[in-house]
Amino acid sequence: MSNNGISDTRPSDEMHDHGPEAARARRAAAFLPGDWFDEFQQDYGDGVLVTKRGLDASPLVVRKYEIGTDEVLAFSTYDGKRRAMTVFHFHPDFDSDRRRRYMEAHREGYDVAVEVTGHLAAERADRQAAIRGRMKKAGRTVALAAQAVAVFILAHYSPGR
Repeated sequence: MSNNGISDTRPSDEMHDHGPEAARARRAAAFLPGDWFDEFQQDYGDGVLVTKRGLDASPLVVRKYEIGTDEVLAFSTYDGKRRAMTVFHFHPDFDSDRRRRYMEAHREGYDVAVEVTGHLAAERADRQAAIRGRMKKAGRTVALAAQAVAVFILAHYSPGR
């Protein structure tokens, strides 16, 4: 144990090396959460897929965010094309029979994905409108140039001259 109460080594199936790289990886792994007690993907039927993960909140998280015994702290993030991830930090005394139902009913990840994809779709529509405007302007320029060339040819190379 180090001075801060976190073990300097953490046994792992992937790390059997005893070099400096392995030591750094073990120290970094000491700050990562343990295994998720529940992880699943929920499809909302409109193409939005939310990965939901649940874990027991650490004592530090419980103290810092003042999580009550019947409370949950959830963090959601956009995770790519029409996907999101929500991580639920359950108070250790939260009823384990209710956890899965709570996670399934929670829609924050879905709301994040819908909001971000809506914003991205609006940006894409704006870019496409700008491209269409530039193409229309280029088309008018080409048509005007072709008309000028035709008038020049007719004026200077007319067979009736």
